[in-house]
Amino acid sequence: MKKGIIRREQIIETGEKLFYENGYEDTSIQQILDELQLSKGGFYHHFESKLQLLEAICARHGEKTAALCQSAVANNAGEAIAQMDALFSAISLWQRDDTAYAVLLLNTAYFASSYELRACVRRFNMNPALPLIRQIIRDGIAQGEFFTQRPDEIGELILNLFANITDDIALKITFPGETGLDLSDVQSRLEAYREAVEVLLCAPLGSMTLYSLADVQALNDVYVQSLKV
Repeated sequence: MKKGIIRREQIIETGEKLFYENGYEDTSIQQILDELQLSKGGFYHHFESKLQLLEAICARHGEKTAALCQSAVANNAGEAIAQMDALFSAISLWQRDDTAYAVLLLNTAYFASSYELRACVRRFNMNPALPLIRQIIRDGIAQGEFFTQRPDEIGELILNLFANITDDIALKITFPGETGLDLSDVQSRLEAYREAVEVLLCAPLGSMTLYSLADVQALNDVYVQSLKV
């Protein structure tokens, strides 16, 4: 591996570690330089800004998401509905095992209202998931579980709706009411989304899961705890 590539990876790893430890806003480029004993020129050779570094971190996690999506679908071969549930578990912000990264996104993309970063994360999730969901829908049609004459367009629509509902719930976690996150409201919105997907695919109502309300609550608890540290 070339020296420049190694240095870039070191900056990404160090930046991510410090963002987790100190928070994105409270971590300066100088702190990253000090940690690596690196000059400013060494940093700016690879990244134009701290935001671009954060986007590179998101890109790396996007690669992990892509691998998770592939594995989730492969592990449920021949069962379109199970594959759909597994795919959404892989791309969901609140069903991730990596809660530190999820909290980082909540703070930067949502609490700090970074629409650019939000779009970036959406792209990293959409790109690997789109060909998979299209194939799942085609397989579901062949199995008699789904019916649509436009599997490619419907697949993209389902993912776009999921990205929108993710944004909605993430904003509710980062900007809760006086009594905290209203889980009954979250549940209602998620169930409405699930029903919409089933209707779009002409699947039996209640046949899919797509989400776990308990996982939303768990992420919210982790996020609230992170604010107290």
